Amino acid sequence: LHDPFLMRDMEKACVRLYEAMEGGEKIVIYADYDCDGIPGAVILEDLIKKTRYKNYEIYIPKRNSEGYGLNLSAIKQFAESGVKLIITLDLGITAVAEVAQAEVDGIDVIITDHHLPQEVLPRAYAILNPKTDDYPEKMLCGAGVIYKLIQAILAKNRFGIKEGWEKWLLDMIGIATLS
Repeated sequence: LHDPFLMRDMEKACVRLYEAMEGGEKIVIYADYDCDGIPGAVILEDLIKKTRYKNYEIYIPKRNSEGYGLNLSAIKQFAESGVKLIITLDLGITAVAEVAQAEVDGIDVIITDHHLPQEVLPRAYAILNPKTDDYPEKMLCGAGVIYKLIQAILAKNRFGIKEGWEKWLLDMIGIATLS
């Protein structure tokens, strides 16, 4: 297991998440609807529940009506409901226009993704994607990237969570990786 802080924006992502939690900001976990995104959402929610943070929601777009990835109507909805931070899960690396709209609406976006980037990256607050930096393991799945974020968060602040608890998340990572 490589050091999660080898991902370029990991420190920024952790700090922004801490700030959001400390300030009681509304957070949206925006997860893909597939066998990688859903297990990743499960483990990130497990961590957030363990910290006892309550001002968050998980959003999974409807495949038939919203399609894949971030969408502008959901971002507008989030802005109207006071969301200040979106954490994408298994998507977002190609969402240039959507991230720009979120920024205009006062929402920071932390992208966690494993898909191949395009030439132009979104201007997100932070991007966690092993294919955009020098992280040694390029083949992490989306849930694997979220696990790296969880490792980093717990390295900075355990929130009273027992050392080694995160091993109980590995079953979901295994399912996502194999799928």
